[in-house]
Amino acid sequence: MRISEKDRELLLSRLHIEDVVGEFVQLKKSGSNYKGLCPFHEDTNPSFFVNPAKNICHCFVCDKGGNPITFYQKYFREKQGRELSFAEAAGELAQKYNIPIRILDGDPGRQDRLEKYYRITADAHRFYRDNIFENAGKPALEYLSRRKMDSAKIEANKLGYATTQWAGLHDYLINKGYEREDLLALGLVRQGEKGYYDFFRGRIIFPIYNQQGRVIAFGGRTIETGEGIPKYINSSDNPIFHKGKNLYGLERGRIIKEREYAILMEGYMDVLTAVNHGLETAVAPLGTALTEEQALLLKNYTPNILLCLDMDGAGRAATERAGFILLKAGFTYIRVIEFQGAKDPDEFLNTYGKSAFLQAVEKSREKDFFDYLYAYYAKDYDLTLVPDKSSFAGRFREFFSHIPDAVARDGYIGKLSRALEIEKDALAGELIAKNEQKEFRPRAAAPGRPAEPRGEDLVNPLETETLADILADPQNFRYYRFFDITGSLTKKIFQFLEENETEDSLRLCMGLREMGEINERERETLEDLICRSIGTSVNDGKKRETRTAEIIKAWFTREIKRRKKETGDNKLKFQLLALEDKMKNCIMLEDVLRIYREYEGFVFQIS
Repeated sequence: MRISEKDRELLLSRLHIEDVVGEFVQLKKSGSNYKGLCPFHEDTNPSFFVNPAKNICHCFVCDKGGNPITFYQKYFREKQGRELSFAEAAGELAQKYNIPIRILDGDPGRQDRLEKYYRITADAHRFYRDNIFENAGKPALEYLSRRKMDSAKIEANKLGYATTQWAGLHDYLINKGYEREDLLALGLVRQGEKGYYDFFRGRIIFPIYNQQGRVIAFGGRTIETGEGIPKYINSSDNPIFHKGKNLYGLERGRIIKEREYAILMEGYMDVLTAVNHGLETAVAPLGTALTEEQALLLKNYTPNILLCLDMDGAGRAATERAGFILLKAGFTYIRVIEFQGAKDPDEFLNTYGKSAFLQAVEKSREKDFFDYLYAYYAKDYDLTLVPDKSSFAGRFREFFSHIPDAVARDGYIGKLSRALEIEKDALAGELIAKNEQKEFRPRAAAPGRPAEPRGEDLVNPLETETLADILADPQNFRYYRFFDITGSLTKKIFQFLEENETEDSLRLCMGLREMGEINERERETLEDLICRSIGTSVNDGKKRETRTAEIIKAWFTREIKRRKKETGDNKLKFQLLALEDKMKNCIMLEDVLRIYREYEGFVFQIS
């Protein structure tokens, strides 16, 4: 396979290095460039620089980088073990960013065929969507209404309906001029003794998207109740879809990256109900247990996962397996959301609402995946008995075999040793020494710089970042209490925190509601801010401090600009400029606060 020099130049002229790298590395602006943690080696200080002007990237430690195409090749080779030729990498990027090039040699018509498959799938989706609001779709609408999905939510989530017709979709697509062999290749149509028939019939249709937002497959939920009818069926693997390498809901990947966490659920309705309640980072596997490929795909967006699967025995087993896969993939934060009074997240949210779900999220922060497994396993043993202790400890063998980081393994062995009162070395020899495996290197996230505030509202952009930081850790309020805030909701929250001590963001929300301090719109905004704060709170302490430092720097910059504009003292202007330059180079919170204190005459002092 190869591409012509002309198409190579076209592709490189249309690709933006910051967009390509930004899919895999969290970048922040640094002058006219961007910087982030290098994905090719263990990096604690950003050493990976992206130069948009030259359309290249480079690490000044390990010396790796390149243009958008060569970076893409190297990333998949070193991080995911995929060997891509230059032409293959170019072809994937061209498809991803919708840039028209032709792949030569080998299979010159491949790109045209793929584009045709996308068109067929899009037309099939249109057919299903039209059906749901026709007379034939009445059973589907009645079912979805019982699941608290009105027509607006159906339309927003682009749901469809496959009627009970034997070959309705087949006839529709053939009449549009498509070839039957292509419909068979996509699995939309099957061939039987009585001829060709639709794969999906009498089912609510859930569109499955790729990362670029194009429909690539479908899930179907039956509304019949007969025995032997599978509740859900999914598109089979085809030229544009591989079940084990895609996730339902990943079209909202940018939201996951912005909020820095994902909620992993089990099924289509769980995800839809979560999204309809404002929990837009929910995703789910496609009718199968979580695969390693899906975990690595999700890790491109966040290293922080909240597991929220069913509460029955099968759901618990799925939670255990998913947690192991996430550990192996190098996720740095895994928590399990547990709830009572419902069998799954869909039922829980529809019965108890978003606030109750957020309380379950808040509770999940108290224990990591190890703590969850300890409580889950302990129910089967009497830990006062030595034989039970031995068997119980053995249950953790698989847990330790999936932890890639030696320091983390040692920490958990110590934790288990203390809990069971068994020598650490004995446990390590039994649970770790026999299970050594290749380490994975998790990619850390770097926070983006918050935007400047614009006008008065419930909250403005900078205040949104500030409130998310406070809700993640109410102790951070002391850093912001004297800033010149303007948002009406921000003022109410600040006043509440001045008068009431709280270390719990949910108690803050409930406290404001109970006191009648906020209206319905403000309550919804506050709950959304709590959701946003989850991503901040799940990060480790160092990352949280870095984020706090960035927000304070944004407030300081805003204040400096105002002071420079107001003062006529040239000496003071020079001093302000010097402080501003010093602040730009600060990364650590303690350095930011130190420079703050140098600012004599500033309107507040950080306690």
